[in-house]
Amino acid sequence: MTTAAGVPTPDDAPLRADLPLDALRYAELPEDRRRMLLHVSELLDAIDYGTVVLVLHEGEVVQVETSEKIRL
Repeated sequence: MTTAAGVPTPDDAPLRADLPLDALRYAELPEDRRRMLLHVSELLDAIDYGTVVLVLHEGEVVQVETSEKIRL
């Protein structure tokens, strides 16, 4: 059995021991936060040299800026 966020309940204790703590913490995040983190991860994979900037307003990500440097 799992919670609405997909986190194992105490009935699944043996399964929980196999999961990294970071995976459990990620599963507990709201869906929009998980999507944003996946988007940032994809940006990090696509850029060899540059920056990824998260712009916050009242504690919420409102913009993601990227800047890529191309080495010649």
